[in-house]
Amino acid sequence: MALIWSILKVLCLNATLVLLVLTYEFYHLRESFIRYAPALSDPSQTMRAAQFRVPGEPKVIQVEVIPRPKCCEPTQVLIKTGTGGLNPVDFKMRRNPQISATRALPVVSGYDFSGQVQQIGEKVLGFKPGDTVYGMLPLQGQSWGAFQEYIVTNYSIIAHVPSKISAREAAGLPLVGLTSLHALAPVLRAWQREGDSSKGKKILIHAGAGGVGSFAIQYCKNVLGMYVATTASSGKADLVKSLGADEVVDYKTTKFEDALRGFDVVLDTVTQEYEERTLSSNVLKAGGHYINVLSSDWEDNTREQNPIFIVKPFLRKWGYSLLADLLGVGVHYHCDPVQPDAQGLRSIGSWVDSGLIKPVVDRFFGLDQVDKAHEYLEQGHATGKVLIEIGTITE
Repeated sequence: MALIWSILKVLCLNATLVLLVLTYEFYHLRESFIRYAPALSDPSQTMRAAQFRVPGEPKVIQVEVIPRPKCCEPTQVLIKTGTGGLNPVDFKMRRNPQISATRALPVVSGYDFSGQVQQIGEKVLGFKPGDTVYGMLPLQGQSWGAFQEYIVTNYSIIAHVPSKISAREAAGLPLVGLTSLHALAPVLRAWQREGDSSKGKKILIHAGAGGVGSFAIQYCKNVLGMYVATTASSGKADLVKSLGADEVVDYKTTKFEDALRGFDVVLDTVTQEYEERTLSSNVLKAGGHYINVLSSDWEDNTREQNPIFIVKPFLRKWGYSLLADLLGVGVHYHCDPVQPDAQGLRSIGSWVDSGLIKPVVDRFFGLDQVDKAHEYLEQGHATGKVLIEIGTITE
């Protein structure tokens, strides 16, 4: 009986710790999005938007005439949208049967955008009508999206388009750029605490020819000064090398865990295939850092409807990292979701203007072809970014 009671106490303690971890993570995740209040609707003004009323296949996306967002609260800006950027999170949201728990239906697709400021609220600083800007909308909490003719959002999440590229190209930078910055941020902080820097550190970036990968290679190589290895097909090897990759593993012919070992960091955008293979191999050195880029895989993951799958990365983040920090065992684990970040966009803009980073664009689709764009990106073969042409702006 005493043994059973001891086991029960241990189970209760573990359950309490898990609950505390998840409460902490989801509280901060929620707070990061609800601070950006969605614009109200203005029934007197209309616009065209690519939206879906129910989750499902790409064909559920229809271009409809809907009310425009209302302008403007004191800290909001009205933007005429020129171009939008499509990301894996867009099709994952679209096909998720539980989407109504996080976004009110109907949902306008898209998060990345660039466009021209039309009107500003009385407390907006640093922007004026006529400015070309780019940004990323919050991933949760609102039905507005980027693939609509007008956007009203808080000025604190936008930045001026870099001067060395067009606004069209800039639309492909926010989410992939901020994902890379936010993913590497805890790793850089850890090295800083240790009195170390990123110079010469070794990173493996999976799917280097994709949206996040093509940005992350340039960021890690040209900004952070790291040694970069990446996985890519042989047909895309020249591209990723031109972006700065020092070493390319053809994932179709070679297992990366057989070819690489002793890396400081792995940035994983293909977690459903590569996470277990990475953590059970010698790719990472002891005390290295594994980064799970959430919502970046390509399968039709029905398992994502399983609560255990959803919370697993956050539990691993705490379990692995505590063992690494306190006992010096294993590796650190990171899974920080991307969120709007104007300062990050300004940094990205400065690197673009300095020639350190360039957008990689696969192709453009029109607003009437958003369903086709979803279908294309979902196949997992895009090189760089897929962009949506929405309206004409004067730069």
